[in-house]
Amino acid sequence: MTISTLRPSRLAKTRNPAVAAVVAAVVVSSYWHVRLSKAVLEERQRIARGLHDGPAQELAYLMRHLTALDGVADGDTLDRLRWAVERAQLESWRAINTLAAPGGQALEIALVESAREVAERSGIELELDIVPGIRLSPARTEALVRIACEAVANAARHGGADRARVSLERDGSRVRMRVSDSGRGFNASAAAGGFGLSSMRERARSVGGEVRISSAPGRGCEVEVAL
Repeated sequence: MTISTLRPSRLAKTRNPAVAAVVAAVVVSSYWHVRLSKAVLEERQRIARGLHDGPAQELAYLMRHLTALDGVADGDTLDRLRWAVERAQLESWRAINTLAAPGGQALEIALVESAREVAERSGIELELDIVPGIRLSPARTEALVRIACEAVANAARHGGADRARVSLERDGSRVRMRVSDSGRGFNASAAAGGFGLSSMRERARSVGGEVRISSAPGRGCEVEVAL
């Protein structure tokens, strides 16, 4: 039902006062819903512009000038700084694109766009096997996308992988996402308390899911999320 389909002249012709009152309420509700949706979208776009012109630009400046510290700070410190800036840039990019989007993106679109962006920035080849048409709530979509981005970035940064694979499927009533890589791997049980791994687990738990991480030295890594 649109606002234009119910005009005052038609309301005036309605003989039943109760029906007229209901129709009028629907018209008013529809009108304010449209106004509110437009206001929310405009505010989201305003915030996105602010992030793009503010923090995102400052992070880009920091990344360009980190090279000036070569020979001044030790290599490990520089690597940690660069990694922190890269992560902050990725988070800024995700926030900007999420806010600027006119509505909730389909899961496969958000997942593909975000994973590709991380792969390109990290210099890693990405293979995608995504089943389309899977619909999730915005919170669950966001959680899966962020976990995938974290896993792909970790594969390049910590695993030294040159390629990664992201798959998404529906298994009965469950949605499963897997991110596997060709990296050097690690002892998963010993690294269970690492911040990146803990962050992925917390994100999954926050939307009623669970994460399974499989890895061993020399055998790459696989992160599986089930919702």
